[in-house]
Amino acid sequence: MNSNAGNTATGAVQQYQTVANSAVGPDHTQRARSPRNGPLTTDAMAAAVGVLAQSVRKRYSETGTYFGLKPIKLPNRRLMWDAQAVEKFLRGEAI
Repeated sequence: MNSNAGNTATGAVQQYQTVANSAVGPDHTQRARSPRNGPLTTDAMAAAVGVLAQSVRKRYSETGTYFGLKPIKLPNRRLMWDAQAVEKFLRGEAI
């Protein structure tokens, strides 16, 4: 068994825990996340939703959306996400 595989998995778990913990306030309650106005990068969108960017990219590659959120694909292949749509998604409103 490759020892690097265990290190990679451990690193992914630590990264996930860092993202998850950043969404929790000092009193261990969920903080409201508010993305800025304008388009968001995939990394910024993932942080606003509270998941890893690779989770957003995988879901997008499989379905063409992230649970109904549709990005704009730039000519350089980067994805930009509408901040207002992300805010609606976080509030549970129809997109």
